[in-house]
Amino acid sequence: MAALPHLKITGGEKGKSADRDKRMELTEHLGELRTHLIRSLVFLLLGAILAYQFFSPLYGLLYRPLEKEMKKQNAARIHKAQPEVLILPHAASDPPSKADFDNLAKSVEWVYDHPVATPLMSIVFRNFHEPFMVRFKISIIYGFILVMPFVVREFVLFVLPALTPQERRPLRLLTPISVLLLIFGVAVAYYTMFFAMHWFLSYLDDFPQPAVLMQDPNDYIVFFVKMIAAFGLAFQLPVVLMGGAFIGLITSKGLIKNWRWGVIIAALGGLITPSNDLFSMALMSIPLLLLYAASIFLVRIVERMKAKSLPA
Repeated sequence: MAALPHLKITGGEKGKSADRDKRMELTEHLGELRTHLIRSLVFLLLGAILAYQFFSPLYGLLYRPLEKEMKKQNAARIHKAQPEVLILPHAASDPPSKADFDNLAKSVEWVYDHPVATPLMSIVFRNFHEPFMVRFKISIIYGFILVMPFVVREFVLFVLPALTPQERRPLRLLTPISVLLLIFGVAVAYYTMFFAMHWFLSYLDDFPQPAVLMQDPNDYIVFFVKMIAAFGLAFQLPVVLMGGAFIGLITSKGLIKNWRWGVIIAALGGLITPSNDLFSMALMSIPLLLLYAASIFLVRIVERMKAKSLPA
């Protein structure tokens, strides 16, 4: 039998083999991404179910800033609506005198101007399905907050295999700092809401009375989430600057030299505050200035870490 010819792989076949390997690697990465996304969605679903069971205390926590201000406004309006003295005709003399009838006329006039059913501020639902939708939205929001550590873990597990040991070092430092700053930003946003509600409701007195608030819970929740998102993202400034220092774009000397950019960033942070009242803007701008100053020391720490990792 004749010997079989020796098979050779040409350049074109080698290219096709490399393309197949790349497609396989891409498919594997997409499969891993899908697995981590599915796990994250399962965590979110479990967190939402748990938050749904404890809706009343969780909603009470969100509703407290508005509730406190509405109670204060209601108490002031009810006190203002009370008559000083009501003298009835039969209380002075019998038969009633002209003065008694005058007092009765004044009382009737007061009742006409101040109805017994004094309008009060409260929340209001305009559609039959809104109570359920409000509970559903709050469950999703709190559910995401509860399972955020697990979602972050899934993201880290997906990204870590593609990083070198040197590239993993920044994550070990930046991740806990980012979480702490996020918690700090959310706390400041919650504290700011009390002043924002007072500032907004103070404008009711500028309109013909009685002018009261009938608040849609959906709009209130959206506004609250915007406040939390704005503060949470703005307070990540040190993490962004430290990340820039790790890749060599930012230095501590550069931050000191360009300190005016810190003032500009703080001013822009105040302008993006959803409430737009002066106190809320100050609560956003002043911490950003302090965080910019703290970032100088954090960037120096990063520079020392990079210097130690370099060969002598």
